Amino acid sequence: MSVLCLLLSLLTLSEAEPQVGTKEVDFLKLRTQGFEAYAENRYSEAAALFTKAIDNFWWRRRVNTMCIEQCIKDRTLVDEVQTISVYLSTSTCVETCCQGKLGSPVLIPDSHIELIFRKNQYYDVIQACWHYSKNYTGNIEAAETFLLYNPDNVGMFNRLQDLYKMFTVDSRVLPRREPHYHTQYRRGVEAYKEEQWGPCVYYLDSAIENFIRSTNLCRAQCTYQYDKTPSKHKVSTFVSAAVEIVENTGQCRSQCYEDMELRPFTNSPYLASILEYLQFCQYNLGSIQEAADTAVSYTLLHKRNPTINENVEVFTTQYGVPANERQDIVDFLNNYKVDTALLEKSDSPQKSEEEMLFSTSTSYGARGFLSDKECKSLIYLAKEISIENDGYDSYKDKDSSPYNTHEKFRGIVLSKAIKLLEEGDIEAEEVQLYLSVVQAAKAHLEKKFKLLKPLYFDFIHLVQRSAIDGVENNSEYSHPIHADNCYIQPDGSCNKSPPAFIQRDWSAIVYLNSPEEGGEFVITDKTLTVTESVKPTCGDIVGFSADTYHGVKAVRKGDRYAIALWFTHDISKAEDMFLLQRKIGQAKDKTKAHLTKDEL
Repeated sequence: MSVLCLLLSLLTLSEAEPQVGTKEVDFLKLRTQGFEAYAENRYSEAAALFTKAIDNFWWRRRVNTMCIEQCIKDRTLVDEVQTISVYLSTSTCVETCCQGKLGSPVLIPDSHIELIFRKNQYYDVIQACWHYSKNYTGNIEAAETFLLYNPDNVGMFNRLQDLYKMFTVDSRVLPRREPHYHTQYRRGVEAYKEEQWGPCVYYLDSAIENFIRSTNLCRAQCTYQYDKTPSKHKVSTFVSAAVEIVENTGQCRSQCYEDMELRPFTNSPYLASILEYLQFCQYNLGSIQEAADTAVSYTLLHKRNPTINENVEVFTTQYGVPANERQDIVDFLNNYKVDTALLEKSDSPQKSEEEMLFSTSTSYGARGFLSDKECKSLIYLAKEISIENDGYDSYKDKDSSPYNTHEKFRGIVLSKAIKLLEEGDIEAEEVQLYLSVVQAAKAHLEKKFKLLKPLYFDFIHLVQRSAIDGVENNSEYSHPIHADNCYIQPDGSCNKSPPAFIQRDWSAIVYLNSPEEGGEFVITDKTLTVTESVKPTCGDIVGFSADTYHGVKAVRKGDRYAIALWFTHDISKAEDMFLLQRKIGQAKDKTKAHLTKDEL
């Protein structure tokens, strides 16, 4: 079978429109047009645009995969990270191939947006479009597709159950975009239920083969198509280049395994659940040796299944056949161990300009995230455009901070800053720095906490707290002890229910200066006893889970500038950073249009 046919059978997706599979179609532009149509209530058009964008993305990913296979055809498909020279030559080959076939050396410049496409999370938006358009079949199909790739999304699961109850559907609607291995798995389970043992074995064996191959192709893409966004501190040595390759590869490959864990029919891991059905079908077909091998291979992946353990004992004692571990499962687990080791290497202590202030499993503080120049530029922006009591509507006409009558509070959210940019009130470079810093902070959090699920921005706020001259500040806190997604109760528990911001999962604060007196950031335990305290300075960053109890000590003298960030794992609650970046780009283009050739 040719490489092309093999890949098409491996990555079978729904038939896309012919014009989707061309490099002239730009899925990022289609995505933006989809958001614009959605904002203008053109829901059917928005659903079509998002669907076309997704189809084009997956076509490009197939081509990208073929380029990788072509460039590594003389070595094993999933060579581990090679020497730097071999790695760079292969990476250059992949970029050249992609440039010719796709018009771009990389699949997508933003790994965050790529992950959204890979997880098919824009089907959340498509589902909303069909809901407003009263297209009930499309509504259910989009929900099924989203949930297939995001099985732990409780909100979508409950929504889908409600849809099936509300509308009469002859049978369960199939997802629009189903990987070939999952189609084979589903058909194998159907054959099992109908006691068709031969087709059951055929489909499930094929599902295992394609599941493992899909995982290996994803791993290969990680090796040669890692996120090329420059790190905060540029790679300056041969050794640090190797470290960065290992780091990016390990983190990307860990995401591959999560991508493959689609919604299973059992509580076992996905691959184990295929083996579970397969050994039953093999046994009923009379293939006792194969059933024994499959059953014992299952225990390598999932030990806590007494039925399978009993089956292994029956095969070996009553039937007298040895239970041998399947080589494909052994190889899969060996690759997994290699990737786990890569991820651990990426987390090993490295020499860095950053200094850790404190670190726990749910919170950390680091020094050196921003330069003095960046801090000064952002403080200048805050002084120039911040609004009194911004974000606190009930305090708009008051002279003091919402939480402390001895202080003043000013702020500006990123979307308002971009609106001022569009109106010509500020320079694009100032807002671009604001945007770049918050994106870097998000990446910092994802890396520090090894988050496999992507973060999305829920709220972004450049803030200033200032002591009021001549007023003695007797309050202990500027912002009392609280959590960002729940209300602290007298017994120390936290009530996570509306009107709390329950969608928030993680938070971060980037500090721009050091107040003359006061302004410390503190974390407490459930008894409100302070466990961590940070006196902020320019370039400090703290990150923590949204249910962490924390507060801000009163600013007794001077000013305290910071960027406060709240993140969610729920894409439906997210602010569209791509659209904001596009607006900055449009403002830059508008400025250039008025410059002479010499000025440019």
